[in-house]
Amino acid sequence: MEPTSSFLQSIRKARSYGIGEFLEIIGELSQESTKKGLLGRKTKELITFGIALHKQCERCIHIHADDAKRVGASEAELEQVRRIALFMRSTPGKDEHLWKSWKLSWKHFVLAKGAIKHRNRELVALGISIVMQHGKHIRLHVRSALELGHEAAAVVEVMPIALLMDGAPALSQIPRLVKALEKSEKSVLEANR
Repeated sequence: MEPTSSFLQSIRKARSYGIGEFLEIIGELSQESTKKGLLGRKTKELITFGIALHKQCERCIHIHADDAKRVGASEAELEQVRRIALFMRSTPGKDEHLWKSWKLSWKHFVLAKGAIKHRNRELVALGISIVMQHGKHIRLHVRSALELGHEAAAVVEVMPIALLMDGAPALSQIPRLVKALEKSEKSVLEANR
């Protein structure tokens, strides 16, 4: 079954259940993070490591750094995730001028030479954005991941990772993710015509 449809089926089931069943569904959704999909295990661990850094969970940071190394991540890749987490922490408030400057700096950072593919840097940032519950970031990183060549199904695979690390708060961001995907897919298709 395609990762996107499996994930969306779980979301639909969660709507019709009570709290006990709802928590069970959250567990099922979290398990999606370890299933084989479009994203490799190393990429998923780098995303998880980025979220752990953002949440400043020392135990989680150590576990996911070790897990990432175990599946082949280099120290250079872990360092790049640390920089992504730092960059995301520097997000400006509501000042639009600062936001525009931040976006330009982010674009330069993402496109610079580094250990992690450009499009996967966007997915690490997206995972952090979901946990931050930051709509502008979610839209930015979804669109950029698609523009850099990820399929929508690969972008969706970030959500179960965020659920694993953040639970119900991440769940509240599903509508934002879906909306950003729909809008961005349309924009990317139109730009490629």
